[in-house]
Amino acid sequence: MRESEKSRRLVQAARRLRWVAWAGVLLAPLLTVAALANTWLGSTAPVQAEMDAGGLPLAWAGTLALAQAALVAAALWQLAQLLGQVRIERLFPLQGSRRFGRFAGLLLAVLVNGVLAPLLGALLSASAHGQLRLSIDGADLLAVLVTLVLWLVARFLDAAARYEDDHHSII
Repeated sequence: MRESEKSRRLVQAARRLRWVAWAGVLLAPLLTVAALANTWLGSTAPVQAEMDAGGLPLAWAGTLALAQAALVAAALWQLAQLLGQVRIERLFPLQGSRRFGRFAGLLLAVLVNGVLAPLLGALLSASAHGQLRLSIDGADLLAVLVTLVLWLVARFLDAAARYEDDHHSII
């Protein structure tokens, strides 16, 4: 398979993934608001979204859920913008690598659910019961690790884009 055919397929895949990212931009906040409304109001609709407060008071859990939904939507927006910049003649645009870095940085939304929520729960429990007990799920720690790896990959892509830009200016 020739390089131009591989590039064309990558661009097509980027276009399809871009639509998925745009759907996520819309669905992350909408599903979160639906879950909060269902939890607060107790809906009897045939389709329901539920929210697990994880032991936190509902007001705190709702605030954290909204913050996380906003960060996820912002991260996916950056990803959608990045995927829109992919071209056959330039698969790694300089601005695209910066957007990937912002995407990876905004994915630190996993800290909201994975670290901040248990920490807040432990602090609230300690003030009520006088005992501090912190419980963090291993899956949440893995999500934080994956996010940090994506951030590192973004740094590599940024350097690769600069090298490619230098290469094009030399030629």
